[in-house]
Amino acid sequence: MTLAGSDILSEASERISHSSLSSKVYEFMRSALANGELLPGQKLSARTLIDRLGVSQTPVREAMLQLVAERALAMNRNKSVTVPILTPETYIELRDIRVALEGLACRCAVDHVTEPDLKAIEKLHRQMMVAKRGGDYRTTLRLNREVHLRIYALSQRSELLALIESLWVRTGPYLNLIYKGTDQKVPVSHEHERLFAALRARDPDEAAAAIARDIVKGGAPIVEALQAQARKG
Repeated sequence: MTLAGSDILSEASERISHSSLSSKVYEFMRSALANGELLPGQKLSARTLIDRLGVSQTPVREAMLQLVAERALAMNRNKSVTVPILTPETYIELRDIRVALEGLACRCAVDHVTEPDLKAIEKLHRQMMVAKRGGDYRTTLRLNREVHLRIYALSQRSELLALIESLWVRTGPYLNLIYKGTDQKVPVSHEHERLFAALRARDPDEAAAAIARDIVKGGAPIVEALQAQARKG
C-alpha cells in the first residue's frame, strides 16, 4: 500500500511541525540554563513547561531528554529531571575549557571586528552595567551572555561558537552565586572594557588575556561557594 501525494505531504508537515516545537522548547530551556534562570539542583516540572509554552508533553519530554544526553540536565532514578549539581573540580574544569575556547574565539574575532560591531556591543555592556548597579541581576546575566556571544560570533567559527554555548548551558545555573550576598558595589572598570580596547587595537594576545581574566575573576565567587559547600559535606 502506498500513500497518496497529499497524504505524504501531510505526514511530512506534521513531522516538521513536531520537530519545530521540540526545537523551540529545547532552545528555551538552553537559554534558561545559560542565563542562570534555573538553579543547581532545581527539579524541572514538565507540566509547568507545558503550560508556559503552550505545547504538548512530547516536545517537552524530547527537549529534556536531549539536554540530559548533553549533561546539561540530570535524570534521577525516579525519572525526575533536575539541574545537575557540579563539584568544585568539575566546575573548575569546565571554566578552564571556557578560558581556552573563548580565548580562541576572541583571537579570531580580532581579524573580523569592525567599529560598528564594537559600538553595538559596548552599548549592550553599558546597559548591563546599569542593570547591575540597579541590582537587576537577572538582566545583568542575560546581557553579559549577549555581550560575550556577540564577540564570539565575530570569530566566524560556527563550530567553536556551538561548543562555547554548550559550556554556558552547563555552567549558567551557577552564575547566580556571583551575586549571592553581594554588597552591590560595582567596580569602576570592567574586563569587558579591556577586551573592547584589545579588539579595537587588533591585539589577539591581550584579547585572549582579557577574556581569561573576566572568566576567572568573575567566576571566583562561584568556586569559593562550591568549595565551601564541599567542606560542609
